[in-house]
Amino acid sequence: MSILKPDSLLTLPEAEAEAVMNELSLAGQASVVLMTPWERRQEIILLSQDSRALVQGLPVQELFWTVKAIGPQDAVHILNLANAEQLQFVFDLDWWHKAELRPEKIATWILLLFETGEEAMASWLRWLMKKDETLLPAILRPFIRIYKKPDDMDIQEAKDKFPQFTLDNVYFIFFKKETLQPIWGRFLMKMLEVSPGLYRDVLETILGETEAKNMEKSLRLRHSRIGDWGLPDYYEALDIYAPLPGNYIKKVEIAYFEGGNGSDILLPAFVPTLYMGDYPVLRIAIEELSGTRVMERIIQEWVGAANKVLMVDDVDLDDPDALRNSLFKVAAFLNLGLEAAAKTEHRSSKDILKSGVIEDILRLANTMTRRLAAKARSLVDSGRISKDFSYLPEAWADVLKGLLFRRPLLWDPVLSKYRPFCDTAELAATERLITIADEWTRLMSCIIPQHGNWALEIPWSSTNLGHLNELIFPQALLTALAQKTLGGELKFYPVPAGKLNYLRSTWFPDPSFSEEKNSSGPGPLLETVKHCVEALQPIVEQADFTRERLNSIVKESLMTLYEEWMGLPADIPIDGRFVSSLIIDLEAD
Repeated sequence: MSILKPDSLLTLPEAEAEAVMNELSLAGQASVVLMTPWERRQEIILLSQDSRALVQGLPVQELFWTVKAIGPQDAVHILNLANAEQLQFVFDLDWWHKAELRPEKIATWILLLFETGEEAMASWLRWLMKKDETLLPAILRPFIRIYKKPDDMDIQEAKDKFPQFTLDNVYFIFFKKETLQPIWGRFLMKMLEVSPGLYRDVLETILGETEAKNMEKSLRLRHSRIGDWGLPDYYEALDIYAPLPGNYIKKVEIAYFEGGNGSDILLPAFVPTLYMGDYPVLRIAIEELSGTRVMERIIQEWVGAANKVLMVDDVDLDDPDALRNSLFKVAAFLNLGLEAAAKTEHRSSKDILKSGVIEDILRLANTMTRRLAAKARSLVDSGRISKDFSYLPEAWADVLKGLLFRRPLLWDPVLSKYRPFCDTAELAATERLITIADEWTRLMSCIIPQHGNWALEIPWSSTNLGHLNELIFPQALLTALAQKTLGGELKFYPVPAGKLNYLRSTWFPDPSFSEEKNSSGPGPLLETVKHCVEALQPIVEQADFTRERLNSIVKESLMTLYEEWMGLPADIPIDGRFVSSLIIDLEAD
């Protein structure tokens, strides 16, 4: 039976949507829930007459992502339907930062838990009694101080000596933050109501055990829980970014998965289509394997890999967009790894995905991007590029900056942001750009003065540039070539404004502004290109440039000025203020 699409359900009137939803089996409703974007899931869930079963059937991570996207304050309906174990998963992620508790998060969630309902709080406390005796003392320590009445002290003396708050005339409580007393006072009352023994044991632990020991135990249990839920700690997760030896993707034994369709579980741990993005290689492979038992193995490994990326990248769990981007990053790397492996192994992406270890596919993609990052780092460390990427065209600088991130990213000029690499064409284009940038920096290192001296040796105040930071290498090269053409040495120094018309007539004589010239299509004369290349040849011999590549660089540089000047009347002086391809000394003749 086909699955109802969430977007069509959400467009229906509420009564009609509710009727359609409840015509589905529980498994069908579950599929609709998991195909729904996080922000809209609560609306879908509350349409169901089995909403509690739906929520409690949600994988813990999906519930966490859903709550974060909606906002905890707006997610009280589904929080009220969650079970204690699901709530604890949310707390285990949200209350800790590495090995430290976050008191402000704890207080916020305790208040929210009361808003969710008294029974939700009681159920969670009863769960902790069985599962974790260390957590309650650990979360209370930042907020309260305990005083215990000695056996030989009468009650009145204790009330005179100790803080006023007591629930049993044995333990007297001082609240470290007076504004939070109503919350924590109510919490202590609920603990006592649920179990006097729990109340006593928690307070005795605070009194009798050091905070360090308490935290150590609590952290160990927390690690154990999130490990059981498939979330490794930071150090266990690091191998997701380890290099892949020999670029070899290990294969799994698929005989077990070959037969039959997928299992009839209520809710899978993950729905790839929601986090797949527009990655065609991955999408085709997924579509061909959809519904098979092999897909169950893929989903399980996919979840594990995504969890490792979340842990190692230290994703801000309060930012749904950051969470979503992290999941899309996994999909992007799978797309890249599948495409690369399919080309080298001469197999289909479906076969690679079917038999390959998912983490290895990701590691292959990461290894390939790291190789590019190493090239970029080598270029920057050469000293031929300034640390702030000055004098590089903006597009080159953006790409190099992204490659130097702790986790290399690609600059996407269309989206105006950095994103993960997702296909081999992007790797190839980036590698070409690194090569071009390397060539330019080697070329410019042969021209005096060196770029490190440009700020001091050039009279910038009289030039056509508003600021030194606007200068890029192609302008500097063309300016040095102009100086050589005008009879000077091959040196980067502003061209006198009074020489521009002469330079134009020399480089681009009138015939060059028509199609009747000795070059293929519009562009500078081949003779002009030849003279400029010959001017550069003596100084770049040691830079290992081929004549062909030098010819290409010079022609591209001249072309920018050619296009700038080709529409100007020949008998009118060129105004240096409006020239952008050369650096002009506006005060010199």
